[in-house]
Amino acid sequence: MSRIALSDTGDWKLEFPDDQDVRGYRAVDANGSPVGTVDTMIVNTDKERVDAIVLEDGTQYPARDISIGDGVVYLTSVVGDDVDEEVRVYDDGKVVRRVDVDDPDYDAHVDAFQTHHASSYGTGSYDDYAPAYRYGYETAHDDEYRNRAYVDAEDDLRTGYGTAYADRDFDADRDAVRYGYTRAQHANR
Repeated sequence: MSRIALSDTGDWKLEFPDDQDVRGYRAVDANGSPVGTVDTMIVNTDKERVDAIVLEDGTQYPARDISIGDGVVYLTSVVGDDVDEEVRVYDDGKVVRRVDVDDPDYDAHVDAFQTHHASSYGTGSYDDYAPAYRYGYETAHDDEYRNRAYVDAEDDLRTGYGTAYADRDFDADRDAVRYGYTRAQHANR
């Protein structure tokens, strides 16, 4: 996947620039409080779409977490100083998220997730797979999945993961998603 600034794409143009070009727009949190100004729009050249914005302070937000209206960008994952989603973007363009950072129920399982990561993946940082563990864990708590075995839910989990984490590969993260999902189901019994 190649991710570059819209301004560096050469002859690429937005389909509806008057409505879609948010560079220079004021960014606000879900309560309408100012957060910053949009500096850059990041394009995923494989999918041929904008997949993130970058504020002037360098903070990057996935496009799925914004809405646009009246010359303002609303960051739907940000409420005041409390960010529901921590986003880290690495030099290779990889985006790593942790949702609901202060979730004590989830946090009680992190040691098990780290142990599973070490035995299943061996290399790389646990932080690279933390979103997959969390996605599996949290999805298992949804009413739609609560009583479904992983094998019965995997296709739906794959689709949901692709929507929630368009920048990640479900097949590469599959074991972490499955482990988080089944651990949550056993914790609920």
